[in-house]
Amino acid sequence: SKGGNYLLNVGPTSEGVIPQPSQDNLRAVGRWLKVNGEAIYGAGVTPFGDELGAYDPQKKDSKGNRVFVASKQWRCTTKPGKLFIHLFEWPVGSFELPPIQEKVTKAYLLADPQKKGLAVRQNGQKWSIALPQAAPDKMDSVLVLETAAD
Repeated sequence: SKGGNYLLNVGPTSEGVIPQPSQDNLRAVGRWLKVNGEAIYGAGVTPFGDELGAYDPQKKDSKGNRVFVASKQWRCTTKPGKLFIHLFEWPVGSFELPPIQEKVTKAYLLADPQKKGLAVRQNGQKWSIALPQAAPDKMDSVLVLETAAD
């Protein structure tokens, strides 16, 4: 979501064998990508700064700049007309989206084969998306927001 790459760091043992735990992890990533690959392949970087967290009022970097305390709840990738919100910690009831310029026209979970629309409310420039009680994925559930220029 910040323009980086995902490093799997998998290598063979001295006998040339990929260890079973590594194989299991790679298969799990493959299963997740079958469902959620649209949010990864060819996706662009986040339009939000808020997802990086808030500034820590006590900390500065080596150049004296303010330092973010990273938010671990969510990240965002993009494609034209779509925001893919990666929810790592499932919110209770709804997800509150920081202000955006576009209008949210539809919201759904990428793991839902029917792409059933979720209830969306607007309050000023902020958006609230009603979520089901249970997350579709324990590690990264993807909420898709289709958008149109306002």
